[in-house]
Amino acid sequence: MRQGIYLHPCQTQAGDKKSAAFSFIEIKSAKADMRYEMENKKKRRYREKYKKPEVLTAVCFLLPAVFMWIYWFFIPAVKSMRLSFYDYSFITPERTQFIGIQNFVRLFQDKAFLKALSHTFLMAAVVVVLIAVIAFLIAVLLDGNIKGKTFFRTTYYMPYVISSVAVSIFFMYFFIKDGIGTRLFTLFGFDNTTWFTSTKYALLLVIIIYVWQQIGFYMILYISGLQNISAELYEAGRIDGTNKAQSVWYITMPLVKPTTYLVITLGMINAFQIFDQIAAISKQSPLGSPAGSTSTVVTFLYQQSFSYMDMGYGSAAAMVLLAIIFLLSLVRMFISKEGE
Repeated sequence: MRQGIYLHPCQTQAGDKKSAAFSFIEIKSAKADMRYEMENKKKRRYREKYKKPEVLTAVCFLLPAVFMWIYWFFIPAVKSMRLSFYDYSFITPERTQFIGIQNFVRLFQDKAFLKALSHTFLMAAVVVVLIAVIAFLIAVLLDGNIKGKTFFRTTYYMPYVISSVAVSIFFMYFFIKDGIGTRLFTLFGFDNTTWFTSTKYALLLVIIIYVWQQIGFYMILYISGLQNISAELYEAGRIDGTNKAQSVWYITMPLVKPTTYLVITLGMINAFQIFDQIAAISKQSPLGSPAGSTSTVVTFLYQQSFSYMDMGYGSAAAMVLLAIIFLLSLVRMFISKEGE
């Protein structure tokens, strides 16, 4: 009679544990091999990608722009940041002294700076809203099937490439007492006076000039965004019975959100740096004239740095402006991500 092999239960459990341990080691080894293979594939793809001649060409084209940006923007920004902690003047550089954050404390105790800061925020808020709304409406009109839309697009864009000083001088003649622009606005209750010499209307004139000149650029951005919207969506909307206004509200506006975010970001950054129009309106008077009614952070830092030669104080104002733009850009990015 054939005898079977008897295994004690303890031996059976030990064998199961051993086989399980071997299985675990094999799985772990297989995972490690797979990970190693994937990393090798990534490295090979990376090497193949960046061996292409197109990459070398792109680098050759980018390097001059990068070097220019570093030389003209990055290095001056770093130097300005350093100077903001010093009492430094071009006239007496030998008296340069490290004073820490005293320039920043002095800024927020300076009524002229606080006034300039309030003007800056007011102008940025009004300008960004006006530009975004008007440029969007013009882009919607010129994106349709109308005659001469190329002519109208060119006409709206042309002011953007004209000198800001020339445009400002042109508007100043329109808004003198009894001028065409002044008479037009008297219909809405405005005074018949020379706007650029009035503390009441000078800032409004700067806003009008800036918005009129910048609309063409932002209109082009919106038109490029509108052209990415499929015509089938509008056709489906017409089948469902939507009119033109409803199509714009329910189809166009949601689909151009990325463009709107871009317009708001660029508009905000540029609005905080308005300078040429104010300089043209002030003429031979101090920047921000009349009586500081058009002063902004940019005009303030320019006066402190180059009129009064207080480079440390002016650099501190520049750093505050940089921090404001940076923080507002971060807020805009966070809002756009939440909206997605």
